[in-house]
Amino acid sequence: MSDARDLRGTLGIGDDGAFGIRFERLLGHPPERVWAWITEPERLDRWLPGCAIDARVGGEARFDFGDEGTATGTVTEVVPPGRSGLLVHGWSWEGVPDSVVRWQLEEAPGGTRLTLVHRELVPEPAVDFAIGWHVMLDALALAADGEPTDTVWDSVEEIAGLYAVELRD
Repeated sequence: MSDARDLRGTLGIGDDGAFGIRFERLLGHPPERVWAWITEPERLDRWLPGCAIDARVGGEARFDFGDEGTATGTVTEVVPPGRSGLLVHGWSWEGVPDSVVRWQLEEAPGGTRLTLVHRELVPEPAVDFAIGWHVMLDALALAADGEPTDTVWDSVEEIAGLYAVELRD
């Protein structure tokens, strides 16, 4: 796996004035396979247990993190992958204004470019969400490659430190 510093998301204000997080990852699999890892319950459960995305407009996206909390949202846009794919859903987390998550898949040399954007955030929880998405995308990459994901969350402290440094700079 690449150095965690190379895989960091960027936090900031977009062209539309909304605060957000953006990740870009290159996965060594075609868009259809990456889509399956994000949307098929048995595959999603391998890298993100307790979570489900009903990938149809009006479907539910549910991210259950146990004691940490649960995010839910409604799927608002779906374009199943060919050369590209798109999945957009809401993100409702207790005590935080609602926001939007966008998964964009694009065919790229060597596989798929996955761009995940979580926008319309307030800055305070954005760093925590960035750390979470960073680790979840690490888990997705491992699972898609057939690697175990059971220790991926052990890197949370290291990754949190990287984001703390980025925000100080």
